[in-house]
Amino acid sequence: MDELYTRVSSATKQVLYQHMKDNNISLLNYNFNHFFQYCIKKYKIQVISHHFSNYKIEGLTIVDELGISFSYEIDNPKVKQNFTLCHELGHFILEHEGIYFAESIENQESLLEREANIFSAVVLMPDIVLLSKIYYNCETFQRVQNSLEVSKQALLFRLLDFLREYYPDKDSEIKQAIETYIEGNNASIYRLFHDIREQIIGEFHQFQPSLINQVKQRVRKVGFVTSQEYPDLLNQDNWKAIMDESINLKIWLVYNKGKSIAYVWDKEKFSDKEARKKAELQLLLM
Repeated sequence: MDELYTRVSSATKQVLYQHMKDNNISLLNYNFNHFFQYCIKKYKIQVISHHFSNYKIEGLTIVDELGISFSYEIDNPKVKQNFTLCHELGHFILEHEGIYFAESIENQESLLEREANIFSAVVLMPDIVLLSKIYYNCETFQRVQNSLEVSKQALLFRLLDFLREYYPDKDSEIKQAIETYIEGNNASIYRLFHDIREQIIGEFHQFQPSLINQVKQRVRKVGFVTSQEYPDLLNQDNWKAIMDESINLKIWLVYNKGKSIAYVWDKEKFSDKEARKKAELQLLLM
């Protein structure tokens, strides 16, 4: 597999897998839209539709003093729109230089467009999700295609690129396995996945939920956590990031007889006084 694909695929999984871990996203129920909407909200990106009568412009990205906007051809099939939206997000996340990007039939071979296409394919059909669906859940080609909301062509090329990365010298075997998989026989593609499954799983498990997201999810459930559960809360360098995550979160520290405990609470569930009392009680029990 060429260096371009490996580099962009790896960079994409760095941000995507961390997001999946932070949000405990189900592999079998994965859909790109969770990650896409998270990015749209985080970076305040405006998404709109457009229509050109010649259908030459599939997608547009504009980055200027007014902000960031993506647009897509409204008359395209839904699966094509999905690919375009992730493609445009790729220009932004991959930090491509420029203020204007246009996805068209005429520029598909440009370096930046190829990178955005790889990003889109990986976000729509992540390695770990393909392994889960095809190898462990034994889903048909059609079922995988429908659940991930992609076109037949997109899934076909994704499987080709994905398997070539692991088997650079087995091109004919890969093509034959995919062809028979499309026809309803998964034995050949199952064998290919079997030999690389540990690599795919290992790569995914290199990522762990961040402290911020662990704390946020826990507070969302019970309203209150302390450094007894998450010792890194004692490091005040982490406090700003935690409070920036939500206007409802507050964090503080109490001391007693040489011991200290940091605590985070949801101010809509506990008053400052109530939270402090809970922290002081835990401190006494330490």
